[in-house]
Amino acid sequence: MKKIAVIGGGFSGLGIAYYMRNRKDCEVTIFEHSDRVGGLASGIRADGWDWPVDRVIHHWFTTDHWALDIAKEIGMGNKLIIKDTKSSCYYNGKIAELDSPISLLKFPFISLFNRLRLAFGMAWLRLDKNFLKYEKETSFSYIKRTMGNEVFRVLWEPLFYGKFGKHAPSVNAAWFWARVHPRTKSLAYVEGGFQTYAERIVEVIKENGAKVVLNAEIKKVSNKGEKFQIIVGKNKQEFDIVVLAVPLPVALQLYDFPVDYKEKYQPLRSIGAQYFVLELDKPFLADNSYWLNINDKSFPFMMVAEHTNFVDKKHYGNKHIIWVGKYLDYDHDLWQKDEKELLEIIIPYLSKINHRFNKSWIKRSFFTRFKNAQPIMPLNYSVKIPRIETPIENLYIANMNHVYPWDRGTNNALGLGERVAKIIKNKLLA
Repeated sequence: MKKIAVIGGGFSGLGIAYYMRNRKDCEVTIFEHSDRVGGLASGIRADGWDWPVDRVIHHWFTTDHWALDIAKEIGMGNKLIIKDTKSSCYYNGKIAELDSPISLLKFPFISLFNRLRLAFGMAWLRLDKNFLKYEKETSFSYIKRTMGNEVFRVLWEPLFYGKFGKHAPSVNAAWFWARVHPRTKSLAYVEGGFQTYAERIVEVIKENGAKVVLNAEIKKVSNKGEKFQIIVGKNKQEFDIVVLAVPLPVALQLYDFPVDYKEKYQPLRSIGAQYFVLELDKPFLADNSYWLNINDKSFPFMMVAEHTNFVDKKHYGNKHIIWVGKYLDYDHDLWQKDEKELLEIIIPYLSKINHRFNKSWIKRSFFTRFKNAQPIMPLNYSVKIPRIETPIENLYIANMNHVYPWDRGTNNALGLGERVAKIIKNKLLA
């Protein structure tokens, strides 16, 4: 019996255990440092809510086959919510829908000529399947060259700065391609939210012999000979195979990798995410938009999404739920603020979007801050990512760097889990 340790109970770690579940010659143990599985997609439970709310906004596209297939396999296929949603942009004090060819033709913030350039540019990215050629050029350069300066200035520049901050000009165009290529107007969610989905995966993998250890703070992984030692609390456990399913900076600290290995991959950067979940007693996006991009670099957040414009508010005590989010570098002033300060900062900006909104609408607020939430993807990133197989025999790394060119997300994390499981299975067969 091979003992496999997966450090990290996000969806990559869950995916590894799920795709290893039929191997009777393996025992998988997931170690998660927090009190719940799910990682960035874990949820908040609150009095009066039937369902948890994801701490960071999550949904699936209808092309997300790993997540949707697993939902069906674990008995949640009949709990999928699939529907068309409305996405809009806030620019120059106004809101306009932008999520379909018709809304694009009506979009008021860009000239007709440049709207046509945008339409052709987006159509091309949807059709082209070769992402590698795009990583040789920055997104900024590619968008300006193919869609024009006006489209770049109005639509993309503020969103890139909201997503990547000062790193925005260096992000390669393959990341932009991957944001457009699989996109669907119809989105999918699951009854009970992503926390419930993650916990159902845990039930299935436990039924197949896996173990999940929560509140497991692991500071070091070491090895003597063919066995790895992991200290959890005061207990030391031995494993034959270890997967570090944690962000790359964390993985590089957990094991004493060779100096040249660390020096090669330490320059790969990630930034953090901070999100508010606000419970309101009135609807915020009254035009029924689900997602609102903030195309204004002066705002302290880059998006607002109204969860209860997608799923029924009855699951949340008939209150209205919104996410307000932004990605930040750790030296950014907003990253230094505490929850109370930040809430006071964002309230006036929420009032700019909905002039009727005021602080009294907020019944409860929940704040989450994650480090290493978004990798920065510079030119030729595909050759800079570490391999899943490390120089250490039977020690693997699996994190958001490995889903490139795709963006972070539970579907891609589960797909990564399948890749890692295949590598391990092939190694066991060799």
